[in-house]
Amino acid sequence: MHWNWDETRMLAEAKEGRRGFHFMLELLIFVPVFLAAGILEAIPSVIAEGGWLLLHISELAEAAGRLSDGDAGAYFAAIGEILSNQPVWITLVSLFSTGLMILGVWIYCRFLEKRRIPSMGFRKGHILREYLIGIGVTFAMISIAALTGMAVGAYTFRLSSGISVGLLILFCLGYMVQGASEEVLCRGYLMVSITRRNRPWIAVTVSSLVFAALHLGNPGFNLIGFLNIALCGASYGIYILKRGNIWGACALHSFWNFFQGNFWGISVSGTGWGMNASILTATGKAGMELWNGGTFGIEGGLAGTVAEVLCLLFVIFLLPVNREELAELPHRDV
Repeated sequence: MHWNWDETRMLAEAKEGRRGFHFMLELLIFVPVFLAAGILEAIPSVIAEGGWLLLHISELAEAAGRLSDGDAGAYFAAIGEILSNQPVWITLVSLFSTGLMILGVWIYCRFLEKRRIPSMGFRKGHILREYLIGIGVTFAMISIAALTGMAVGAYTFRLSSGISVGLLILFCLGYMVQGASEEVLCRGYLMVSITRRNRPWIAVTVSSLVFAALHLGNPGFNLIGFLNIALCGASYGIYILKRGNIWGACALHSFWNFFQGNFWGISVSGTGWGMNASILTATGKAGMELWNGGTFGIEGGLAGTVAEVLCLLFVIFLLPVNREELAELPHRDV
């Protein structure tokens, strides 16, 4: 079967709205959309963290006193210690609040680009099947990365103790929201919007680079991390185009983070989220940062590169096209 990857129904429906622009202009439009949606997303986290800090006002006042005495080092050390002791529920609030990113992006796509929800990849039919396939693929991905790191001596793993099942469930649900929010932003919105006037390969490339750039501020981010996340974004983009929906890519993204942090015990993109509620505990060997990624985690090392390259090859050559979602266009050759 010959397949033209811009013939999915979701892309055809996106073109029924307002006409798109050159990809450079789409990028310029993306910036204020991202900032506005990001501000909306941040509101619950700011409230939660602000409320928690108010409970530690005396410690903050003591730290401020050190700064007024001219001891800036002691001030920053005190603030760092306070922030490092934040409870896990603040992390969970941050994960769940990313749902507001989805809302903000949907408002823009629906009312300014005149796009319907299905054009963002949220299509009916076989949702559970698509999601479960994505979970299976991403578990294989992160396991290949972790086992590669262990094989070269960059990681050791041991079974954790005292894990809360309830906390694992909450992290799983939180990552399901968080992963979906980034897929809606980078693929359901940006990638699909670019295809309205540009070739899909341009849309996949641009959205993947933007996806990688969104991690620039993460602790320990490096060049290999940028490359790996861009490869990851390309896999997600092609996955969506071949399956004609966003469900599988949401599962790939969400459960990559969940399995990485809460199963293998590896820092998720340098955040450390989930490592305190993980089935396994990972220890990265010093001097092997080229493979284990250092503080950024396995996404910043060659072990992650192995998994990302294999995933991209799988998506390009082995992932079947969802023929049910091919648009009925006269030039389609099947």
